[in-house]
Amino acid sequence: MAGVATIAQTGIHQVVPFASDVLAGTRENESTGISAPPNETTQEEQDAVLYDQFPASYIIENDLHAPLKVPDLSLIEDELNPKRLHKITSLLWLAGRPVPPRPLHYQQLLGREVVVSERIDIHLVWGQGRIFVKPIPRYLLNPRFWRDHLVCRCTPSERNTPEGVPVCVCGRQRLHQCALGLLLQYAALIVHESDFTIALDKHLIPYDVSWPRWRRFVRELLHGNGSESGRTLYADVAERFIYGELRLNRLNLIEMVLRGPLSRGFVAVWDSYGSFYRDNSAVIIGGTAYILLILSAMQVGLGTSRLADNDAFQSVSYGFTVFSILGPLAAIAVLFIVFSIAIFYNLARTRQFEKNRSKKLGRTWRIEKRNTASGQGGAGTGQGSGMEMDSVGKAPVVV
Repeated sequence: MAGVATIAQTGIHQVVPFASDVLAGTRENESTGISAPPNETTQEEQDAVLYDQFPASYIIENDLHAPLKVPDLSLIEDELNPKRLHKITSLLWLAGRPVPPRPLHYQQLLGREVVVSERIDIHLVWGQGRIFVKPIPRYLLNPRFWRDHLVCRCTPSERNTPEGVPVCVCGRQRLHQCALGLLLQYAALIVHESDFTIALDKHLIPYDVSWPRWRRFVRELLHGNGSESGRTLYADVAERFIYGELRLNRLNLIEMVLRGPLSRGFVAVWDSYGSFYRDNSAVIIGGTAYILLILSAMQVGLGTSRLADNDAFQSVSYGFTVFSILGPLAAIAVLFIVFSIAIFYNLARTRQFEKNRSKKLGRTWRIEKRNTASGQGGAGTGQGSGMEMDSVGKAPVVV
């Protein structure tokens, strides 16, 4: 098929895996798919169209940046490459199966709310009645982006050793694998027109993509490798995209085991101290109720002549009684200690971050105590304005 090619040395698709203009860039009959010759555009106009398909700004080291041209590959990689999941590829089988994700209508049938998230590392991660889905970036549907930014520019000697063994995948190839994997997952998510309607309603795909265009796009994507299915395409995608839906609780468990109990996980389980205390105290209350059930059964057993004279049962009853007294108290103490550590740790971390941020910005916004005597005297002191100069005198801050 036109517009699709492979490099024999690597087996990785190096150009656009589809041929049609999905974003209505050409005049075409949507029922037949026959495209009219596109309007002639200059190189500058094509660059402007591609540039406008990227995010308006990026947050880099807590600062806003708005590139004046197509962003660097490092920024595109942050948007397409789930590095956190690729670090635990060998453990992903614990969180999901290596099969395509189920369509969007089926996700709703399972009672999962489709939640939009631009984070690629939690794309198709589900838990607590939600499934996170990353909208397909508009530039991934632009053939120009694939040709200019996802084509490997390494020489044959750089791609392979003298013995013909492939070396590590370069950055552009890696991005190509991630982009192709994301497209394949969307081909599985949007199968029926009902899925397409859900995707439009959730803003998962650009609004100017029509259903006939999408059907043609999927056909070209799956048939681009000369096959009637996308099975062989999985040899060319990044490891994470071989797996479909991933369980959030198991990913958080993997993160906790690898990084420690204070790890934040892939998605924060508790959004406040109240939810943290409520969830953990519920576990203690549930455990205490189970202990009371066992104590009641032991009390009934001690009332029988057979168990009342049983020394082993007497010893077990004595030990469990002591445990039932000390166990909940110890659990509450541990919860209080962890709760206190979490509060003070976060306060210290937040204060340190504020100091570092203040130093980086070259200013402060904390109001120092003023001499109360000099602060009296009416409007001339600025009391009525609600504004004062900061400690370095650079800008007014709200009181």
